[in-house]
Amino acid sequence: MTWSFDIRSALLVGAMLTLLIGMLLAVVARAMPAGLRPALNWWVAATLLQPAGFVLLTQRDALPAWITIVLANALIAMAFVAYAVALRRFFSLRPRAGLLTAMLGLAVAVSVYWGLVQPDLTRRLIAISVVLAWLLGYSAWTLYRNPDSHGLVRHVAGGAFAFSALIMAYRAVALVFEPGQVTTIFQLTHVQLLTYAIGGILPVVATVGFLLLCTDRSQRELERAARLDYLTDVYNRRAIEELGTRAIAAARRHGMSLSLLVVDLDHFKHINDELGHAAGDLALVRAVARIREALRAEDLLGRLGGEEFIVLMPSTDGASASAAAERIRESFSAQPLDLDGRKRTVTLSIGVAVLAPADRHFSQLLQRADRAMYSAKHAGRDLVVADPMSGWDAS
Repeated sequence: MTWSFDIRSALLVGAMLTLLIGMLLAVVARAMPAGLRPALNWWVAATLLQPAGFVLLTQRDALPAWITIVLANALIAMAFVAYAVALRRFFSLRPRAGLLTAMLGLAVAVSVYWGLVQPDLTRRLIAISVVLAWLLGYSAWTLYRNPDSHGLVRHVAGGAFAFSALIMAYRAVALVFEPGQVTTIFQLTHVQLLTYAIGGILPVVATVGFLLLCTDRSQRELERAARLDYLTDVYNRRAIEELGTRAIAAARRHGMSLSLLVVDLDHFKHINDELGHAAGDLALVRAVARIREALRAEDLLGRLGGEEFIVLMPSTDGASASAAAERIRESFSAQPLDLDGRKRTVTLSIGVAVLAPADRHFSQLLQRADRAMYSAKHAGRDLVVADPMSGWDAS
């Protein structure tokens, strides 16, 4: 039995598979978060452009050369450019349109000159291979250099692009040293087989990898959203209580102090009543930004609810915590908040509590700080009050 392999048929099968993947991805993209859609749209474009180029390649003897050489190579190069732009968009990086456009223009120029003006298959294949290898390597580099791309997930798409770039570079080098090994575009040699195999496999593997990256990003954003307050982008009550429990365990394990501030905006209801709830929301956002300016990198800020916030201060004793609370309070009383052009002075009542040996749960520490904050309110507001107790009784 004689085994044979038809490159044209393989290209058509690969093109149909890639086209199907592109169509399915277009449907999946609609269900993805809005932040991912620009990158997904570019990826869909790539999976539609590449099979179009492959189909034109298979028509080399049936259609004019400018279609089967120039346009076909242009579409394939455009697909690889679209992959690169998709990855840049995914990582919120500038697409570097000038550089990518130049590489696309080079692919077209090479195809025109050595395809139509001075036909030379070997030189055309070498030049096109170099351009495509650079584009594929650029996508792999984008994946591996970005700190947001981590773990095994990135190796699916990153490995596909890196391996494809190596194959294209290998074709260029092989043709430089043995230019006579490819005399026709569909000649059955190992170089051509590797090249066309990459063309059929890359879209499948890379798209799976890209979808895994999208899924991983969506999962992390969901987890982050579950821990953050939707308005102020600080930790919500559930998250801050979990962090507080861990902070207490760490403080006791290392014999370090831990302080807690409960911060409440005085007369906040007046802002909502007089300026509207939109102004009230803006006041909370502006207040969070000002509080953050007075905190250290290791301090944790959360929202308990309404206009009440909490600050966890690791490795901080009572005197240092009270001094920090005073700085926060003074920053508000000294300068009004800018609520879209309307100035509004907001004062704070702050309660301070320090972890005591008898504090068995985070809720006990929180309750003492909250009680100190209400003492500040009852004493006239715009005050910092430290909890006088040393902790709960062991009983």
